[in-house]
Amino acid sequence: MRKTKIAFVGSGMIGGGLAVNALLNDYPTVIYDVAEPEKVEKTIQNVVQIMVSAGAFSEERGNELLKNASYTDDLKEAIKDVGFIQECVPEKIELKRSVYRQIQEVRGNEVLIASSTSATMPSVLQESALYPETILVGHPYHPSYLLPLIEVCGGKKTSEESIEKAMEIYGGMGKVPVRCRKETPGFLVNRLSWAAMDIAKEAVMEGICTVEDIDKAIMYGPGMRMAVTGQILTLSLGVQGGLRAVAEKYGKEPEESDIICADGVEAEISNRPEDRGNTVERVERFRDKMFVAMLKEQGLL
Repeated sequence: MRKTKIAFVGSGMIGGGLAVNALLNDYPTVIYDVAEPEKVEKTIQNVVQIMVSAGAFSEERGNELLKNASYTDDLKEAIKDVGFIQECVPEKIELKRSVYRQIQEVRGNEVLIASSTSATMPSVLQESALYPETILVGHPYHPSYLLPLIEVCGGKKTSEESIEKAMEIYGGMGKVPVRCRKETPGFLVNRLSWAAMDIAKEAVMEGICTVEDIDKAIMYGPGMRMAVTGQILTLSLGVQGGLRAVAEKYGKEPEESDIICADGVEAEISNRPEDRGNTVERVERFRDKMFVAMLKEQGLL
């Protein structure tokens, strides 16, 4: 079955990184930029070389990927037969809207457009669009060529079909898409990052610790746990009986959030692949195996 052809509009490290992910997973890929195609090709070559050096794949595989990419500085040529467009142009709202209009004047509502923006809400991007239902945010994390996360967020007029299609394509690209169900500054992960940063800076400014020690505290404690089992599942594993038993442990009555999150943890565990643990006991074994691997890699075990 032939995979959806993808156009990447904008070829910086974000767009270039995602383009390499698409190529790595055998998606027909075209990369557009106003810069000369030769310059864009060098960007993609650089991303591939970084991944080869990091051990992501062999140089031979990297050369194969580069042969399958196509480049153009003609937007109409780039989008003429694609089914999905990842927009990665600079964070200028009017520029993005102009690009969408050019695309939709040519392709109508036949093609889905996902923006890599980290700051602009999809409903704002949709304003004045010919077909707003096909516009959403697909926000990756740097380095986009390695970090699997993609946050998918629809605007007020984004269709459910568009969101489902984007989630499917990102999954096919080897990414891990998560859905942000409400438009909110920072989407999901930047809100978490900002909160952690605020507390870290506060600890430093109050003389509680140095910058180095707060970073170590995160890296070798909660950061390791969160990297394997997230935040809510991590805390659930820390109490016999899970989140339903947290309140009782401290002599309190469960709150609504305890029950909702406990239900969510049960669903999360049941949805996990068997090799990552789909029971509490198996999740714990997987977690510990991952900890050992990380600690050995860092020379700490």
